[in-house]
Amino acid sequence: MCLPSGGHDRRLARPVQAAYGGGVADTAEVVIVGAGIMGVSTAYHLARLGVGPVIVLERDTVCSGSTALASGGIRHQYANRLGVELTTHSIVTYERFRDEFGVDPNFRQHGYLILIGSEEELATARRSVALQQSLGVKVELLDAAATRALCPYLNTGDLLGATYTPRDGYADPYLCTTAIAARARDLGVTIKQQHEVRGFIRAGDRVLGVTTAAGSFEARATVIATGAWSGVVGQLGGCRHPRASAPAPQVHDRAVSGVAHPGGHAVHHRPAHELLAAPRGPGLLLGHGRRDEPDGFSTEIDRSLEPALIERAIHRAPVLADAELMRAWAGLYEMTPDQTGIVSAVPGAAGLHVIAGFSGHGFMHGPIAGQLMAEMFVHGRAVTMDAGPLDIGRFARGEAHVEPLTFV
Repeated sequence: MCLPSGGHDRRLARPVQAAYGGGVADTAEVVIVGAGIMGVSTAYHLARLGVGPVIVLERDTVCSGSTALASGGIRHQYANRLGVELTTHSIVTYERFRDEFGVDPNFRQHGYLILIGSEEELATARRSVALQQSLGVKVELLDAAATRALCPYLNTGDLLGATYTPRDGYADPYLCTTAIAARARDLGVTIKQQHEVRGFIRAGDRVLGVTTAAGSFEARATVIATGAWSGVVGQLGGCRHPRASAPAPQVHDRAVSGVAHPGGHAVHHRPAHELLAAPRGPGLLLGHGRRDEPDGFSTEIDRSLEPALIERAIHRAPVLADAELMRAWAGLYEMTPDQTGIVSAVPGAAGLHVIAGFSGHGFMHGPIAGQLMAEMFVHGRAVTMDAGPLDIGRFARGEAHVEPLTFV
C-alpha cells in the first residue's frame, strides 16, 4: 500500500462509526503494534516523512519485550550482502544518536571479533571478509598471533585466528529505544502503553485496524512489530509468520574482581555459542545459546548451563578465573528460517504489514528497518536501499538465503 507523499488523506483523523460493532473507534493513518526498537523506529520515520496520525500500541511499556533483553551488539560482519548493508546504514544512526535524539546511547566502538577455530570457519571467514571489504567495510582477517596481539587477554592456542571490525561495538538498547520513542512523540506520534491487542478488524481480505481491551483503533495500515511475539499476533490478523515463537539464549554478567579488566572488544565464537561482549559497568557480558532450545517464550534462567559457560569463558579468557557471577537473564530470539528479518506487506491481508524476525539482529538493524518500512508507505517502495530480500513472500517463492553468521 502506498500513502501519498504529499497531501495525505485526513478523513481517518475523525472518529467514525466502526462497522464491526457500531462503536466509536480511534483512528489513524497507521497503527503500529509493539513499542520495541522496530515499532518506535517505524513510528519515528513515518512522522519524519509527514505521515500522521500514527498510533503505537504496546501491551506493557516502551522497550519491555525482546528489545529490553537484547545484548546490544552492532556489527558489520555478515556472510550475505543484506546484513552488511543493513548495518552500514543503521550504524550511522548510532554514531549520530546524541545529535538526532539528544541522548547518549552508550555506543562504544571498541571493535568486534569473530573467532575462527576450524578450517571450515576459516573458509567462511575468507569469503565473508572479501564481501565485506567489497562493500566498503574496514575488516581484517587475523591469524592467531595477530589475534593474541590485539587481545592479549584471550587464549588463542586452539584458534586459527579471527575477523575484526574496529568500527563496531555495542549500545544500550533501552536508552536507544526510549529516546527514539520520545522523539517520535515530539513529532506527534501517540504511544499508548498497557494496550494489548486482542484482535484485528477486517472487512473481507482487508485489515482495518485492531481491537484492545481499552477500545478499537482503525487505520489505513496496521504494522505488526511485536518481536518474538509477532507470529502469535500475526495469526490474529491472518498472517502466517515463518516462525511463531523463539528460543531463549542465556546471557550473564560476570564481574571482574581483583584482576586486570579485559579489553572492550565484543568477541564471538559461533560453534561454541559463546559470547564475551564488551564491559557493562563493573562487569563483562557473557552469553551462550542452545540451538535445541524448544520454541517458547519462557525467560527463566537455567542454572544448569552456568558451569559450562564459566568453563568456556575461563578457557577463552583466563583472566576471568577470579571473577564472580553477578546476575543472569534470558532473552528471546525471533527466528526465521533464513535467520533474516522481515519488512513487508502481508500477502492476502491488504493493509497489514510486518517488521520482525531479525533473528538476534533486531536492535542493531532497528533504525534502518523502521526507515525502510516508512518509505514503503510513503513511496510505495524502500528508497534508501533494496528491501526486496526482506519481503515475507520470499519463503513461499523459495528465495530465502540463510545468513550463517548468526549467533544462537
